Amino acid sequence: MSILNHHRRKWSTLAAAILLAGNLSIAVPAFADQLPASNQPTSSQTAQATARQSGQQGNADQSQTTNPAETGRFANQSAGALAQQVRDGKINDQDLINDTYRQIDQQNHQLNNVIYTNPADANQQLQDLQKAGQKEQPFYGVPLLIKGIGQPYKGYPNTNGLPYEQGVQSHYTKNFVQRLKDLGFIILGQTNYPELGLINITNSNLYGPAHNPWSLDRNPGGSSGGAAASVAAGIVPIATGNDAGGSLRIPASWSGVIGLKPTQGLIIGDSTTPSVVNFAETRDINDTVTLLKGLLNPQQAGTLKSLPQDLRSLRIAYSLVSPVGTPVSQDARAAVLNAVQFLRTQGFNVVEQDSPVDGVKLMQNYYLGALSDGSVANFLFQQKYHRNLTAEDVKAGLVSPMTYALYEASRKAPKNVRQQYQDGLATVHQQMAAFHQQYPIYLTPTTATAAPLNSDPAFMPADVAKLLQIKDLNFKDQMNLIYAAWLHGLSKTPFTQLANVAGEPALSLPTYVSAAGLPLGIQLEGAPGSDLVLLALGKLFEDHQQFHFLNDYRAQVLPPKQAANPQATAPTKEAGATGGQLANNRMVAGSQLASTGSHKTREVSALQPELPQTGSQHSTILVVLGTGSLLTLLAVDAEARHKQR
Repeated sequence: MSILNHHRRKWSTLAAAILLAGNLSIAVPAFADQLPASNQPTSSQTAQATARQSGQQGNADQSQTTNPAETGRFANQSAGALAQQVRDGKINDQDLINDTYRQIDQQNHQLNNVIYTNPADANQQLQDLQKAGQKEQPFYGVPLLIKGIGQPYKGYPNTNGLPYEQGVQSHYTKNFVQRLKDLGFIILGQTNYPELGLINITNSNLYGPAHNPWSLDRNPGGSSGGAAASVAAGIVPIATGNDAGGSLRIPASWSGVIGLKPTQGLIIGDSTTPSVVNFAETRDINDTVTLLKGLLNPQQAGTLKSLPQDLRSLRIAYSLVSPVGTPVSQDARAAVLNAVQFLRTQGFNVVEQDSPVDGVKLMQNYYLGALSDGSVANFLFQQKYHRNLTAEDVKAGLVSPMTYALYEASRKAPKNVRQQYQDGLATVHQQMAAFHQQYPIYLTPTTATAAPLNSDPAFMPADVAKLLQIKDLNFKDQMNLIYAAWLHGLSKTPFTQLANVAGEPALSLPTYVSAAGLPLGIQLEGAPGSDLVLLALGKLFEDHQQFHFLNDYRAQVLPPKQAANPQATAPTKEAGATGGQLANNRMVAGSQLASTGSHKTREVSALQPELPQTGSQHSTILVVLGTGSLLTLLAVDAEARHKQR
């Protein structure tokens, strides 16, 4: 068995090497983990399968308003305030952890936002923190949820949202996660995300759809949707996520929280090449600033720009136009125009001006960067089934139609596709650098619409049928089909990818609620290193009561009795009608909580929602490049294991 494990570790490292050569996708940190030591299902696998089977039996009635959950004693406070009260002895640290777990138990059967918890590990973290006897950490004793992909924590699940990876666990703790612990956080569990983190809502064959606390028949966004829902519902003040195309900002917009995508490479553990960026969903600007400073990569800290003496000296451009020519809702336009009016009353010079970047070309190049996700998904599939992915695996629910399509396209990618991708990145960077010389800040809607219904198909049925036949097309036609199939989802969120491709920071702020009671964020984007400048602008909005969080909305708009019920703001008719999974998917340290809801079998057209996160192409040439990195990665892996001992 030890020999088998040795070879599995080598294959796992090789997969990571291939991805590193391909410029990394959102899935890379998780893919770098070990493959499972055996093909035998763990207790977590068995429990999760049982939950899915019981969920497929259906509920008697999901059309009524859900049962209310009581708000936790410590809900809706900032993380900094909670930490100070713990330090001062005004809040018992164990009570804070226990209360947060109670909130997860009460709300998760409706939200499906948390997929794993480990109370024993959390209690051990708390004991270690207490024994250290030092309370100067900025987030001392504050409970935290981390995203289930891209943020490995030793012993926690590492499935990447792929059904055939169920039972895989992380064999190490990523430096980003360790830094969170060093800041005083107590990690309680993992939040829900879509397969490979590829899309702009949270739904997968493995974990099912997350539900938006503002309206349970809607999705909180993706791919950090479980994190955003947890913060919006008041379960935790901060929940981590990552962003390679909007995965922090999209759920922030649709769930009514703050979502910062930092400058590429600024955060510890992140690559300086445009790819995934790790950070968090928050509800307080001071918390966000403190967290940013705490997670800085020391080698990149000098790239942060200082604040101007007068923020009003910053010229701001705004746009109401979708960069890919798709419609922008009246609510999204109103959110931006309200912000423009506010900024002008504060003395800012704000002018209407679109970015110089061709959004269609940007997205076409962006999808080249997503090809590696499909090829690595196939690599992992091969390790278990000893064959390549096929269209039949999509029909069987083993993989999403887009992941399969990306795999097939990666097989036919020409040798120059990597250079084409890099050239596209360079062009966008140059265009935005020139743009920011004139307009340091760029204001747009974060999303073009409010949160979609969970009944909204990931891809239109006709497009799914074509994706299943993508193997027969040439590469150019494959990429055209991928763009066309993703347009249904992209049209909802066309504004966020620009910041990732340009390597710039962008901040979504919860400044708008529609007449239908749904939040929609505005996005501020700046030149690389302007993270603190964006947050200073965010603080201006916050100090002038421009933010609208769910608890505030309930208090201001709803009748007192309904406002006291955190999850009673919307009926779940759509979720029931379309088989939205309300089963509690949360895994508790390897054991399954009782499922209280259910879901019907989803159609192929609804297997996956909408938007890919940037990575890079994976073609034959990348296998060669990946092999070149293998020896280095093996050495790093061996050194990390030695240190962990």
